[in-house]
Amino acid sequence: MNLRSLLCAAMVGASASLMLLPVKAADEAPAVRQMLRTELYFTAIDAAQWDTFLAEVVTPRFPDGLTWYDVHGQWRGPSGKPEKLPSRLLIVLHADNRNNERALVEVGALFKQRFGYSVLRASAKVEASDPDWTTDRVNRNPQLTPQSRFRP
Repeated sequence: MNLRSLLCAAMVGASASLMLLPVKAADEAPAVRQMLRTELYFTAIDAAQWDTFLAEVVTPRFPDGLTWYDVHGQWRGPSGKPEKLPSRLLIVLHADNRNNERALVEVGALFKQRFGYSVLRASAKVEASDPDWTTDRVNRNPQLTPQSRFRP
């Protein structure tokens, strides 16, 4: 067998083995869902108190996830002049349903009850997607499921 024949045989063998490899389908983009992005602005409290509040009040109501930051706020105080205020910003992506509305009201009310400060709330409609938000996960989760599924 000459070199040319050997090369052709090797190429045919390599091509045949490539045909046996499974073909991976293109990854599908995660579904885009209509959600609300709610921002809650809290007066900064002691870190240990904040951790306890998150664990006891916020996380049980929004177990699928949230984000919070230490931020610096400013507002017009009683004197009419700007006052600086150390704050915390909590962001929750959630479905627009009664369960989540009630949970947000409870978080604000419990913070005021425990610490004496009101909570500023701002919500906006957003489009959100996460590869972890499978249909099954969304359907079983009041934080992610649209209003029609949960009517407490």
